[in-house]
Amino acid sequence: MGPCPHKTFHCEVTVNRLDDTGRFSADVRVICTDCDTPFRFLGLPLGLDLNGACVSFDGTEARLAIAPKGEAVPPLIGVEGFTIRKK
Repeated sequence: MGPCPHKTFHCEVTVNRLDDTGRFSADVRVICTDCDTPFRFLGLPLGLDLNGACVSFDGTEARLAIAPKGEAVPPLIGVEGFTIRKK
């Protein structure tokens, strides 16, 4: 039997309400249901960005800042997130 062709998927989205900031985020995961292999998100920096998008250390969870359509995004006070850079 050859490698899995990855034809069917299970997606998980967790929406987080950041009560102290009035902000929201969505954590997204994608898994092949045929072989249980998690997919990695490419092209995003490692870390957490409450004004944009980042990825978990292993790359399998996208962390996306989101907001309700038409609503103003409240400014952040204090920590806005972090990124991990490779040297």
